[in-house]
Amino acid sequence: MGNAVHVFIYLTGPGWNILREHGFLADSCQYQFPVTSQLGCSHAALSTTLTGQEPDKHGHFSGYYFKRSNTLAQTLQRLYTKLRGKPSGYVGKYSIPLRNLNAFLQTNHWEENLSPGGFAPLTSIIDLVHEKKLAYSIVNTARGSPIPALKDLRGKLEKNLVEFAFIQVDELDALLHHSPDNFRKINRKLRHYERQIRQIITTGKAAGGDFNLTILSGHGMTPAPQRINIKKKIDALGMDYGNDYYAVYDPTMARFWFKNNFTRSIILDKLRVLRHCRVLSSREKKDFGIDFPDHRYGETIALVDPGFQISPNDVLARPVAAMHGYDPDHPDSLGACLSTRPVNPSPGHVKDFFTIMADFVSGHE
Repeated sequence: MGNAVHVFIYLTGPGWNILREHGFLADSCQYQFPVTSQLGCSHAALSTTLTGQEPDKHGHFSGYYFKRSNTLAQTLQRLYTKLRGKPSGYVGKYSIPLRNLNAFLQTNHWEENLSPGGFAPLTSIIDLVHEKKLAYSIVNTARGSPIPALKDLRGKLEKNLVEFAFIQVDELDALLHHSPDNFRKINRKLRHYERQIRQIITTGKAAGGDFNLTILSGHGMTPAPQRINIKKKIDALGMDYGNDYYAVYDPTMARFWFKNNFTRSIILDKLRVLRHCRVLSSREKKDFGIDFPDHRYGETIALVDPGFQISPNDVLARPVAAMHGYDPDHPDSLGACLSTRPVNPSPGHVKDFFTIMADFVSGHE
């Protein structure tokens, strides 16, 4: 086993502004950078981090995508999935509306993400680690506290049993969705993480060799007190849902598929005059990496302004106090990179996280 060790801790929820406001690891990770996030749900940012590619390459963008059910058996399987419920990338369970049962599939790849081949034919950082045969600790703590995983990592570092670590931490995401203004509660949780991470840094450096730790934040969180009911405004146009068009209403995006040009024209005209949202142009979809050739995530996508939330929507049973998934250039959307050593070149987008990790893996002897 070589002497080089690199630990990556991926945070979902607390972006650049939150981490800076709380001075998170300011003394231990002195090299800190804001980064542009990936448009889409949390899973889109994580998938871009793991592959270095955008959604139109790795395929993960939002909770539902268009795929017709061609048989009764497929429809019954979708009904079973709805009744059972899958953990949502936001809060609670996915529950695809009955009106969309025959036309859409739910996406939930939390388990596959951190497994070899999870993004085939793309190569993920997980694939590279396995190909290099590094001693690794790759853990998804999406369904609980990350503290046991952090303590376990420290034990492995003490015994020189790990060369590469990637720990996915989602615990703060729900807290920030519901209590974005509770500075004390957020600070207490971040301080709790800090204590464990500082111990990891101390242990890693004491073991000798080349040790480094990097915090990766996929996106930030934006307070969203305002509501906009796009579904009601579209329903009022009198188009026949399922015959003229289909729609999915995410908390920050309304996505549409059309059966004919007349319906497309009517709905587009309505969307373009709505306040607090904009229809993404073809150029913007290319720039955001969401220009899917098969339009599986929407022929037309309307993105609402930061601070607004589509309600009702097809993801949340009720609105939350804060959301992500807005324009990646908005300050609250920024992710972050915090490292114990210089990062060259400095990351500008979350897809650069893959390059940072891959450079370490490829340079490992």
